[in-house]
Amino acid sequence: EDLLGDLRFRSPWRDLDGSIAHVTAEVRSHLRSRGELAAVQKVEVIRPVFYQVSRAYVVGRIVGRGLLLPLVIALKNSESGVLVDAVMLAEDDVSIVFSFTRSYFHVDLERVAEAVVFLKSIMPRKPVSELFTVLGRARQGKTERYRELMRHLEHTGDLFEHAPGVRGLVMVCFTLPSFGVVFKVIRDRFPHPKTVLREEVLAKYQLVFIHDRAGRLVDAQEFRRLRFPRERFAPELLDELKREASNTVHEEGTDLVFDHMYIERRLTPLNLFLRSASAEAAERAVLDYGQCIRDLAYTNIFPGDLLLKNFGVTRHGRVIFYDYDELCRVTDCNFRDLPRAESHEDEMRAEAWFYVGESDVFPESFLSFLAFNDAQREALLRLHGEILTAGFWRAVQQRLAQGEVLEVLPYHPHRVRVAGSL
Repeated sequence: EDLLGDLRFRSPWRDLDGSIAHVTAEVRSHLRSRGELAAVQKVEVIRPVFYQVSRAYVVGRIVGRGLLLPLVIALKNSESGVLVDAVMLAEDDVSIVFSFTRSYFHVDLERVAEAVVFLKSIMPRKPVSELFTVLGRARQGKTERYRELMRHLEHTGDLFEHAPGVRGLVMVCFTLPSFGVVFKVIRDRFPHPKTVLREEVLAKYQLVFIHDRAGRLVDAQEFRRLRFPRERFAPELLDELKREASNTVHEEGTDLVFDHMYIERRLTPLNLFLRSASAEAAERAVLDYGQCIRDLAYTNIFPGDLLLKNFGVTRHGRVIFYDYDELCRVTDCNFRDLPRAESHEDEMRAEAWFYVGESDVFPESFLSFLAFNDAQREALLRLHGEILTAGFWRAVQQRLAQGEVLEVLPYHPHRVRVAGSL
């Protein structure tokens, strides 16, 4: 009761007693199922409320004898008042809310470092650098990531090598197998069919930085003047960097210096994931691929290039987009129905027989470029078939143009919610 009753918002509570009862019931049920109800000694909370897009969060932990569990309560401001929308008591669920794919929190913290220690206790697998970043301390997050990387290099001997997956036309992407990030360096020249300019690529990454990432876009940290020992680079990678990115990469003594690069969390490319996943896991990923495209659309983002190689799978099984050079706003696109061929010759032509403008997009053609097997294709069509129609995208454009906020839930839709919030 004290936990929620002490909170003060401009809007009134819709049903404070009901929300308190709901949270209490969820916590008791969870602890009882684990046989830990009797072990509870106290609940500790970070006092400032965490704000992110359309939700506010009370962030705490349940502490007891040999017990430490996260307790994160999501609050929603409905037309009739504030109410509890979700109660999260599992590390994975909390980790998704504090993900590197989400917009930074707005929270008034007196001692950020203490909050990071607290959050690390309930999300022990999340790097400290990402916790600083998601709290809106981007500069400190970058500093911590650099320190983590340098410490790791001192105690390991593996080499930087090309990142798994299809090599990109715009970026040279490499990784250190023992460290879970990807390094991305813009090439000096982009081969056909790429027509984008370096300045445009930089602008796309800046758009992602300031935009609502909706849990579907990787946070790309921009670094300048990073240096690594040249001996830590695999010969093939070193040769490509010298050949393809000489405007950005140069040698100084025994080091390789990068004037500019992006660092992102490493994901499993979706095309590689589908090759080795079970049929059930593959179908879940395909369905989340469709949901990823929906979520991005609702936040006014069109990926541009929907090929599976441009999406990755997190350890939570979520599908994320990470190739930004063709990304744009949904409202900047002209979504068209595919014209019907007037003759057999038209159907057989390799090039389009009709006029295609620079901003034209034909959603009906998406599926022909996606390397799904029959079962995966059927699953996508069953649940997300409408994203393959121009009508879906035009409807989203219209709603966005009218100023409607299309909500993307920041947690699993099956999470328990107060009945009144459904």
